[in-house]
Amino acid sequence: MNKERMKELDVLRVIGFIFVVAQHILGGYSWRSGAAFSDSLVLSFLYVIAKPAVPIFIAVTAMSLCHAYLERINVIKFYQNRFLYIFLPYVSWTIINIYDTQYYDHQGSFDHFFGQLLAGTGRYHLWYMSLILQIYLLFPLILWIAGKIIKKGKVFQAGFLVVFSALYVILLTNNEVMDAIARFVFVNPTINQLRFFEVSPLLWSIYLVIGIYMFAGNKKFKELLQRFHKQLFVVYLLLLAYMYYAEIGSHLPVHYDIESKYINCTIYVSFMVVSIFVFYHLGCYISSQMPRLYFLLSKTAGNTYTAYLAHVIVLQSVAEEITKTYELKSFLESGLSVFFLTVAFSLIMAEFFSLLPFSQVIFGTKNKYYPRFDQIIRRFGVYERQSHGKGKSSM
Repeated sequence: MNKERMKELDVLRVIGFIFVVAQHILGGYSWRSGAAFSDSLVLSFLYVIAKPAVPIFIAVTAMSLCHAYLERINVIKFYQNRFLYIFLPYVSWTIINIYDTQYYDHQGSFDHFFGQLLAGTGRYHLWYMSLILQIYLLFPLILWIAGKIIKKGKVFQAGFLVVFSALYVILLTNNEVMDAIARFVFVNPTINQLRFFEVSPLLWSIYLVIGIYMFAGNKKFKELLQRFHKQLFVVYLLLLAYMYYAEIGSHLPVHYDIESKYINCTIYVSFMVVSIFVFYHLGCYISSQMPRLYFLLSKTAGNTYTAYLAHVIVLQSVAEEITKTYELKSFLESGLSVFFLTVAFSLIMAEFFSLLPFSQVIFGTKNKYYPRFDQIIRRFGVYERQSHGKGKSSM
């Protein structure tokens, strides 16, 4: 039986990818030496808006996997798909990124390569892959727990969410516990071993729970978002204003901090969760009310995983070319130029790779190459056509 497609997730994947690129570029340009104060303020504001990129991706992962597997999961097939379409492309792009780092920065090394894969230290943006691979490894267990919670009554579900949220804030505020666990397990842990624990799914688990809850009560949740979207947006703006103030505060003549680390952490997590709700509502609106824009985004969404893995390579090339060719005195102009071009070229490059044979297992794109290649891959049992969320990446 075909399930109804959650179209809004296509929009969220694209938004999440754009936000990741924004963080890596706009945040870096915002307070560079020589940048005008006004440029830094604008760049910092855009950077803060983009901060929920990873929470959005994790919530999308939870919703899409629950949608595909909650009723029934073939564990062997699940791990097989993740190995072929997530892990193998990750290995390919880690190798490419290390070579690119050696070329541009004269850094990077293939020493302890397997450790780099597990910890996501092949390049600075690949830490997310360690996180998502750990989530995939644990997902059958997570799915079993989610199924038990969903079958409980509303009171139990609400109580679980409140208790879990409180414990999560405590854990996040005292996240050095993960470092202590790493040192207990390995005694003298390497950088990769420490990094593996530092990106533990526990430190992002609230967004998995939120995604599962959003899926479980999806129809009712959409109705609530539609009914209270104005109030939600007001709360979002208030939290955004505080997060923006916290971001630029150290650069202001007078700056007041909230001393309680628990209050700060609660505000931070609240901003991330409310941002997920706001952009999920935007995804619902675009997918239902803006068919042309949704068509474009849905065609783009399948390439966001590849674009994510490749975007730092594109970023380096674009930034170098703009610096050499154009004399942009404004950091705002140069930052936005690099940002828009990186997004565009990363997605275009991913689309090109999708036309090549074996692209899904090498580069992580959707398969769009000629039928004769499709037949070859089917003959060797490598390619499995995917539909409606099964086997898709969360990117």
